[in-house]
Amino acid sequence: MKTKSLLALLFVVIIVMTACPYTSTVPIDQASIKVDKNLIGKWVKSSDVDVEKPNFYEIQTLSDKKYTIINNEYSTYDSTYTITNYTAHVSKIDDVNFLNMQKDGTGDYYLYRFELIENELTMFEVTDNIDEKFNTSQELRAFIQKNMLLSFFYNKDEIKYIRETNKKLGN
Repeated sequence: MKTKSLLALLFVVIIVMTACPYTSTVPIDQASIKVDKNLIGKWVKSSDVDVEKPNFYEIQTLSDKKYTIINNEYSTYDSTYTITNYTAHVSKIDDVNFLNMQKDGTGDYYLYRFELIENELTMFEVTDNIDEKFNTSQELRAFIQKNMLLSFFYNKDEIKYIRETNKKLGN
């Protein structure tokens, strides 16, 4: 009985400590920035580059201002990739880039700050510890602009991705 209680407590702690990006019912702004061809391609988490079947994102052009982002997660259980599709666009506040992502192009927006330097893409999740809810993009944008340089505005771990340049990834 004591073991079951300990396992239940551990499970709750893991759930609480697992970070997710902030979600918003409105985007930072409407899609107005043209697609950056440097984002197009397959991106593997830097820690998974040497894995035989890594999880990866494939970023494609959806329109002149929007992207399709395909999350490919490999399951060792059934030896297949599970695919989740997102629609995204970039917002710029001062010189900082943000990604507004919607699963299947509908519903809430997941918000990330990102930096692209050559073949390395670094993502910073906007923290889900934000309690404020916004009715307009203007309100959200003003809030982000005021707080985006504060370290606690983002979840602790940044995620680095490397552009996949060879045919190692299967599709």
